[in-house]
Amino acid sequence: MCALLEVKNVSRHFSKRIIRFSDKKKESFAAVKEVSFSLDSGETLGLVGESGSGKTTVANLILRLLEPDQGQIFFNGEDITRLHGYKQLYPIRRSIQAVFQNSGTSLDPHMTLGEIITEPLRNYHLPTKRQAEESLELVGLPPEWTKRKPHQLSGGQRQRVSIARAMILKPSLLILDEATSNLDVITASQIIALMQRLHEEINTAILFISHDISAVDKLCTKKAVMQNGGIVETLCKLDLDEAKHPYTKRLIESKMSVSL
Repeated sequence: MCALLEVKNVSRHFSKRIIRFSDKKKESFAAVKEVSFSLDSGETLGLVGESGSGKTTVANLILRLLEPDQGQIFFNGEDITRLHGYKQLYPIRRSIQAVFQNSGTSLDPHMTLGEIITEPLRNYHLPTKRQAEESLELVGLPPEWTKRKPHQLSGGQRQRVSIARAMILKPSLLILDEATSNLDVITASQIIALMQRLHEEINTAILFISHDISAVDKLCTKKAVMQNGGIVETLCKLDLDEAKHPYTKRLIESKMSVSL
């Protein structure tokens, strides 16, 4: 039986312009370097590392918002790096949904919550009746809020709406890209608890991308640590007894010092 998601030796370079005196030239740097990991159906995997380590680039490669320079990405056994354009990616994107860092910019301010949440259903010509109300209830918001607009909600409430929109298609894989980083500690903890509950109820596989070690430890059964575009090690628990790589140990120690 194949994994739900398999990332094999994926790399992605970006160009940067170097200006020295009057000399201008372009150089490239590797945002992601030969990254490999797999995720089974119903599994939760945390991708953890400091800002600039390549985590979001990995997410964008899986979502096919970016093209890899090398490597392959398999979803349900199909090499999705071979797919290009709207028509080829349309069926796959129904099964892979994402929640991003800034809910304020990912929700259309002109649309009601009901319209925002059911937009994915309309995109796939699926029935929308009562779906918005049920989805709001699922994420712990009052069902009568369907007529409200994003500006009437707090940051945590907007992120719940983003989760409701992502989950309405019942995807096989949900990617959470720094979905709690813009929230205060209490609200972030509530969102993690919500995702734990939804995972238990719906059993969607989750790729949780974060620099927050505590959040990753709570939500994910498996953790992959990224540094400078590559995965340095994969662990079941982010603690000093299990960590082998010096970078992982520094991450854990830095979190411990902040907690003190």
